[in-house]
Amino acid sequence: IVLQKANLAAQLYGYSTEFGLSRILKLATTGPLPLDDKGVQQWPKAGDEASLVFIDASCSAEAVSRISPVKSLMYKGNVVF
Repeated sequence: IVLQKANLAAQLYGYSTEFGLSRILKLATTGPLPLDDKGVQQWPKAGDEASLVFIDASCSAEAVSRISPVKSLMYKGNVVF
Protein backbone atom coordinates (compact mmCIF):
# COMPACT_ATOMS: atom_id res chain seq x y z
CA ILE A 1 0.00 0.00 0.00
CA VAL A 2 2.83 2.40 0.80
CA LEU A 3 4.49 1.76 -2.57
CA GLN A 4 1.14 2.54 -4.21
CA LYS A 5 1.17 5.95 -2.49
CA ALA A 6 4.72 6.60 -3.67
CA ASN A 7 3.67 5.58 -7.19
CA LEU A 8 0.67 7.93 -7.10
CA ALA A 9 2.83 10.80 -5.82
CA ALA A 10 5.32 10.15 -8.64
CA GLN A 11 2.49 10.36 -11.16
CA LEU A 12 1.00 13.51 -9.60
CA TYR A 13 4.32 15.35 -9.44
CA GLY A 14 5.69 14.12 -12.76
CA TYR A 15 8.57 11.95 -11.52
CA SER A 16 9.24 9.68 -14.48
CA THR A 17 13.03 9.37 -14.59
CA GLU A 18 14.92 6.67 -12.73
CA PHE A 19 16.42 9.33 -10.47
CA GLY A 20 13.07 10.96 -9.71
CA LEU A 21 11.39 7.64 -8.98
CA SER A 22 14.23 6.61 -6.69
CA ARG A 23 13.88 9.87 -4.72
CA ILE A 24 10.12 9.48 -4.25
CA LEU A 25 10.80 6.15 -2.52
CA LYS A 26 11.49 8.24 0.58
CA LEU A 27 7.71 8.52 1.00
CA ALA A 28 7.54 4.75 1.41
CA THR A 29 10.62 4.27 3.60
CA THR A 30 10.22 7.30 5.91
CA GLY A 31 13.94 7.02 6.40
CA PRO A 32 17.18 7.30 4.49
CA LEU A 33 17.37 6.25 0.87
CA PRO A 34 19.95 3.64 -0.16
CA LEU A 35 21.91 6.23 -2.18
CA ASP A 36 22.21 9.99 -1.76
CA ASP A 37 21.76 12.41 -4.67
CA LYS A 38 25.38 11.80 -5.74
CA GLY A 39 25.05 7.99 -5.72
CA VAL A 40 26.95 7.43 -2.48
CA GLN A 41 25.58 4.61 -0.31
CA GLN A 42 23.98 5.97 2.85
CA TRP A 43 21.92 2.94 3.88
CA PRO A 44 22.24 0.21 5.06
CA LYS A 45 25.36 0.54 7.16
CA ALA A 46 26.87 -1.65 9.86
CA GLY A 47 24.92 -1.20 13.08
CA ASP A 48 21.63 -0.18 11.41
CA GLU A 49 18.50 -1.91 12.67
CA ALA A 50 17.67 -4.91 10.47
CA SER A 51 14.05 -4.06 9.67
CA LEU A 52 13.54 -4.59 5.93
CA VAL A 53 10.93 -5.25 3.27
CA PHE A 54 12.07 -7.55 0.46
CA ILE A 55 10.46 -6.99 -2.94
CA ASP A 56 11.04 -8.28 -6.44
CA ALA A 57 12.62 -5.25 -8.12
CA SER A 58 16.00 -4.52 -9.69
CA CYS A 59 16.21 -1.00 -8.23
CA SER A 60 14.26 1.51 -6.14
CA ALA A 61 12.83 3.20 -9.25
CA GLU A 62 11.37 -0.11 -10.42
CA ALA A 63 9.93 -0.75 -6.95
CA VAL A 64 7.98 2.53 -7.16
CA SER A 65 7.00 2.42 -10.83
CA ARG A 66 5.80 -1.19 -10.88
CA ILE A 67 4.52 -1.38 -7.30
CA SER A 68 6.46 -4.56 -6.73
CA PRO A 69 4.86 -7.19 -4.47
CA VAL A 70 6.30 -7.86 -1.02
CA LYS A 71 8.19 -11.16 -0.91
CA SER A 72 9.33 -11.12 2.73
CA LEU A 73 9.50 -8.89 5.82
CA MET A 74 12.22 -8.71 8.44
CA TYR A 75 11.72 -6.89 11.74
CA LYS A 76 14.70 -6.32 14.03
CA GLY A 77 16.56 -9.21 12.41
CA ASN A 78 13.66 -11.69 12.52
CA VAL A 79 11.79 -12.83 9.43
CA VAL A 80 8.10 -12.19 10.12
CA PHE A 81 6.65 -12.86 6.67
